[in-house]
Amino acid sequence: MRKLLFLLFLLPLAACVDMDLTLKIDGDNATVSSTVTMGPEGYQMMASSGEDTCKDGVATTLDNGDYQCTTEMTGTIDEMIAELEASKEGMDPDQTAKIERLEDGNLRVSFDLAEMKASVAEGGMDPGMLVMMQQMLVGRSLTFTIEGQIVETNGQLSDSGDMAVLSIPLDKFAMQDPSVPDSFVTIVTP
Repeated sequence: MRKLLFLLFLLPLAACVDMDLTLKIDGDNATVSSTVTMGPEGYQMMASSGEDTCKDGVATTLDNGDYQCTTEMTGTIDEMIAELEASKEGMDPDQTAKIERLEDGNLRVSFDLAEMKASVAEGGMDPGMLVMMQQMLVGRSLTFTIEGQIVETNGQLSDSGDMAVLSIPLDKFAMQDPSVPDSFVTIVTP
């Protein structure tokens, strides 16, 4: 889970990618899946580091030349909570994700986007470089999806009530656009 969330938060800002993270709650079990899609240039940049860009997932080259890596992890909700709580040191991006058991038995799933935005703002990037980066991010997005019996969300709730989605255009995220919320919070009945 730690590597999955690390990729989720690091890659969009480093390699101009689309990221989709889905957390599916089904009873006492949860599945986290991540799909990272990047253009050939972004893939070459990541591959040139010598790191396997899809070590724990399934890599696919799409017909349009884009590179896609899909990763999935399944476990109990308690295992997911423990993994997230174990990642409290350093600048690990897992620190922005949290799953909590509420007194009424529901789960509170949250992503602290304010912390992520602050990290971008504190990056000390030259304003000209930031504008150039924003242009590279146009059309790219970071999408969070929570599936299960949704009780409440600050994202978009599906008509069937079983999915909450928050999609963030990365150019708006990088430029600290006020339309990007400080958090994505969803209450789910396990």
